This record gives sequence, C-alpha cells and structure tokens, in this order.
Amino acid sequence: MAKFNHYKTYWLASPAQEIKGSFDTKFGFIARKSDVVAFGKDMHDIYLSQLLEETLQQDNSPKKFIFVHLRGSHQPYENYDEIDKQALPDAEKYDLTIHHTDRTVKALYDVINKYSDNYTLIYTSDHGEIVNVGHGVNNTNVDQFLIPFMFISTNDRYNCQFIESFRNPTGYLSGLMNKYILSNLLGYNVDQTTLNKEKNNDRVFMPDGSVMPFLKFYNSD
Repeated sequence: MAKFNHYKTYWLASPAQEIKGSFDTKFGFIARKSDVVAFGKDMHDIYLSQLLEETLQQDNSPKKFIFVHLRGSHQPYENYDEIDKQALPDAEKYDLTIHHTDRTVKALYDVINKYSDNYTLIYTSDHGEIVNVGHGVNNTNVDQFLIPFMFISTNDRYNCQFIESFRNPTGYLSGLMNKYILSNLLGYNVDQTTLNKEKNNDRVFMPDGSVMPFLKFYNSD
C-alpha cells in the first residue's frame, strides 16, 4: 500500500533478526517486499538509531515509509547493556530491557527530528508479555495482550483527536486499528462503516487458535 502511493519502503533491524528466506519468520515475507532491507552491526536495539541515520544520510527520497523492527523484551531478557545496568543497578533483567527500549525509541526520535520536520512516528508492539513466562501461552493473564502505543506527528491533521477517533466505545485503543491508522497516514480513505464495525468488535487471537472478545477475556482475568 505504501509503494502504491509512491513511498519508498525500508525494513531496518538488528543482525539477530536477519532474514535468510522470505518465510523463515512470521515477518519475513513482509520485510522482503521492502525496497531497502538493512541490518545493523550490533545485536542491541540502541544501535538501530545509527542504522537509521546512515539510511537517511544516503537517501533523499521525498516520501519514506520506514519500519524499524526492535528485539524489545523477549526471554531470556538479554537486550540491554552496561548503560542500562548503571542507570538501574537493582533492576531485574526484564526492567533493564524496558529501559533499553526507552533509550532506543528516544534515539530513533532524535535522528528523525534531526533530518526532517515533516514526519509521523509510531511505536507499538505485536504482543505483550507475562514477565518470566512469555507470551502466546495458554494463560488467562491479560498482560500478554496489553501493548504500548506511542504516536508523534508534525502534521496538525494527525493530532490526538485523530488517534482518539480510533478508540473503541469501551475506552481501549485496539491494535486491530493499526492498519486503519496507517492507511489514513498513507493517504487512503477508510470506509467509516467498516471502521465503526471494527471498533465495536475488539478481539484477541488466543494461543489455541480461537478468537475471543477482548473484554470477555480481560474481565475473566
């Protein structure tokens, strides 16, 4: 969709997430469709800001759609460095990875802000985490479905009210809305009837393959 609307597309990730084939990971087939696929030289996410800066320095394409894939906080929770340990000397490993992600998002933001005054930045995740257990497990703990969402745009059209328009009647902003948010940002018009139907049908895909209304799952926790 980005390419169809004349965006040059990029997939940036750490070498730990290198894609050897189109289908060796759940995201491989998407990554391979990008115009540019590049991997950093260090396993830690913080170095992805350097990769992003190198990309922006070398490429003056006017319209860019850049996907930066972070390792984030996955067991055994090793995605942190000495700076994180010095900042939080008494923290558990999971908390150190969260601190590392905070630093990474800030570093990416600083690079974007340095090279452009016309951008939209979204940070989110494809899953939550039950600390020291994982995710995608047959567990009623709702933490594996609760994810962050951060949105910054220099375009006044895409303000807080724009994002709030995707929030469902129960007060939650569902990850299912991401595709509609991106569609709008890329210049597509989304049918309001379709959007309202989706907002009123918030659901989660369970590890056993079943689909459950989010509130039913949330209230059973």
